[in-house]
Amino acid sequence: MSAELEVLQDAVARLERAGIAYMLTGSVALSYYAEPRMTRDVDLVVELVHRDPGSIAALFAPDYYVSEEDVARAIATRTMFNVLHLGKVVKLDFIVRKDTAYRRGEFERRRRVTLPGFEAWIVSREDLILSKLAWAKESGSELQMRDVRALLAAGVDEAYLRSCARELSVGELLESSLHGRHDT
Repeated sequence: MSAELEVLQDAVARLERAGIAYMLTGSVALSYYAEPRMTRDVDLVVELVHRDPGSIAALFAPDYYVSEEDVARAIATRTMFNVLHLGKVVKLDFIVRKDTAYRRGEFERRRRVTLPGFEAWIVSREDLILSKLAWAKESGSELQMRDVRALLAAGVDEAYLRSCARELSVGELLESSLHGRHDT
């Protein structure tokens, strides 16, 4: 098992023992659904509102570096903070779930999957596509668009994608990706 998967398995176990809802996203989710990509960090969306930042930091001590101040700021602003495994030097990006209708629904649509050696909650394929489209729109990243095309290749709920793409203002990018999928 890779260092990233070992750290992820440990982090998931800690979150689940503490009753903290989460879901994997980013390159780990992409690797599950489409194509593996080398990465040195793991992205997790977590529900932490009304949680004590000190208890979150303590949850990962002493094996990880976690700044209690960064956790407090991320909870207050619904942004992200980092957790670093000290022995394996693997970074976890904890993204505090935003309180919008779409993000609440995305979290409800997460799926329980089996990874090598453990089970975890993961973003749905469609919601990963939508997030990657939003990141691509913001950053102009061709890598995100390539990821979208790879995720679309296995079939998706196009009605759901179109409905949410309008809400996220990524409808044109979605249609371009769907059209490009049929041209390849």
